[in-house]
Amino acid sequence: MDKKEFMEFLPPNSMITKFIFEGADIVLYTKSKNFFLEGGTQLKELISRIRKRIIIMPDELIMVPEIKAKEMLLKILPKDALVGDILFEPEFGRVIIRSQKPGLIIGKSGEGFKKIKKEIFWMPCVQRITKDASAVVNRARDIVHEEAKYRYKFLNEIGSKIQLNKGPKKEWVRLSFLGGSREVGRSCLFLQTKESRILFDCGVGQSTTEVNPFIDAPEFDIDTLDAVIVSHAHIDHSGFVPYLYEYGYKGPVYSTLPTRDIMTLLQLDMFEIQKKEGTPFYSTKSIREQIKHSITLDYNEVCDITGDMRIVFQNAGHILGSSQTHVHIGEGLYNILYTGDINMRSWLFDPAYTDFNRVETMISESTYGGTQDVTPSKEEAEANLLNIIKETIKKKGKLVIPSFAVGRAQEIMIILTKILAKSKLNIPVYLDGMIWDVTKIHITYPEFLSKKLQSSMFKNKTPFEEDMFRKVQTKDQREDVINENGSSIIIATSGMINGGPILEYLKNMIGEKKHTLAFVGYQAEGTLGNKIQSGLKEIPLESRGGEIKYTPVKMDVVTIRGISGHADRAGICNYLSKLNANPKKILFNHGERGKSINLSSFVHKEYNVETSVPKNLDAVRLI
Repeated sequence: MDKKEFMEFLPPNSMITKFIFEGADIVLYTKSKNFFLEGGTQLKELISRIRKRIIIMPDELIMVPEIKAKEMLLKILPKDALVGDILFEPEFGRVIIRSQKPGLIIGKSGEGFKKIKKEIFWMPCVQRITKDASAVVNRARDIVHEEAKYRYKFLNEIGSKIQLNKGPKKEWVRLSFLGGSREVGRSCLFLQTKESRILFDCGVGQSTTEVNPFIDAPEFDIDTLDAVIVSHAHIDHSGFVPYLYEYGYKGPVYSTLPTRDIMTLLQLDMFEIQKKEGTPFYSTKSIREQIKHSITLDYNEVCDITGDMRIVFQNAGHILGSSQTHVHIGEGLYNILYTGDINMRSWLFDPAYTDFNRVETMISESTYGGTQDVTPSKEEAEANLLNIIKETIKKKGKLVIPSFAVGRAQEIMIILTKILAKSKLNIPVYLDGMIWDVTKIHITYPEFLSKKLQSSMFKNKTPFEEDMFRKVQTKDQREDVINENGSSIIIATSGMINGGPILEYLKNMIGEKKHTLAFVGYQAEGTLGNKIQSGLKEIPLESRGGEIKYTPVKMDVVTIRGISGHADRAGICNYLSKLNANPKKILFNHGERGKSINLSSFVHKEYNVETSVPKNLDAVRLI
């Protein structure tokens, strides 16, 4: 359907002043107040026919002037909604309302929204804020707002490339593995068709020798790249994205809102660490460019990203905002599912989504795909942690938990609220490093948590804000925690003991038998965490004077299994069994070589499906 034909389907009273594409959406600007308020119901048949979202926005001719509109809003909005900023974006005909209780503004069945539209003729957009707001969330939102004029032009350009028509009926589809194959880290896959070039993730490696993805591969050209899709915020999936903007990429990066904000936080942290070492991959300006070019999607939201590709994000169950990406190529030509990192059981999230209707090729992670990778039940993990806490209290020591700031720390927090209350143990839990910053982002986006947690948080019962949790933000506070009498639990970054505040605790506590060091997450080969977990008796630690001293490990060292963000071998098989679609081909990545190959062989025999484990720099023609 071309533009002329499209316009003929519109009602005579629509009074359209502008017909434009904003990303994947068709946006109609109208000077008809009635069409702005009621036009959505009149376009249902048209939306169904073209299978694209149509948004009706107000023309400036009917919008109440900003000063007057703000005065009216302050009278309309419920006082107990705890409204913060009210920001206008006339380019889009949109007013942004930041509130601690968005539900009160939206109203039952959207009645609040309808009232705002009817009174001021701006399109309302509500953003959740928290009492102790995340600086990164606020800054990301501010950048998007500050760049409204640029983004209006940018989205129009993206939209004009996509347009209404899909790509050709017959073409080729090719997938190159630029990182993350037969290894855990630097995930990066390059998908090509005759029309399009996109990246699934662009992360950095966890080893010290092979860090960068292979974007110097001959088939990859940054000038022809159409889009970047980020499955989730972990640095091994998102850490190299700003590098693309550093070297000229001007296209969109697609993710969920939490992924955009958490990856920004982690990238800024990585930049600061690399800056101290004198080797940053990119500047903070490039991180801003990434935010400026971000297009965020909700789960189950269909979005055209190129002329022949349409994507849908679905819950991956891994960390906040983590997504599986379902790619539909052409008009029924081919379907690809990129799982990213998935999990079928979590204290934070619902299990990974499996109700895909059609998948020809699936790219699956295999982190814990080995025969020995058996994850204990949630109940066993809880009991194990509780026993370790009780044993440490008996010794009058402290329990130190090195943790990833994203996901693992919040899982531990949820578990602690459950087991400490049930056992009636009154013990402080200190959070050190970026943990609280990331936790604030979890509080900001409860709709991405499990249905059970959502229900609790929407009733103002937020487990992350229990009195037991105490923030550690300064060196003096850290020393106070170390020297404090009595037992406590300390959760500190980094999770693999390769930097971060965890080292300060170990310097002071690793030589005392009364304390316990508990591992709750993956320890990559070569990291200090892996060496301690493997039984190293002495570890190198930097003294206050800057000297490296080998310190005996006397504190108890334990590993608590079962608190993982990844599906184990049984979990991956459970996922495959529940998958509604029957993939013709499964490609395994994001796993150590032996585990990936072993899982691939097992799945081939068990499910009678073609499987393989590509190497980095391999290219696979799918059709």
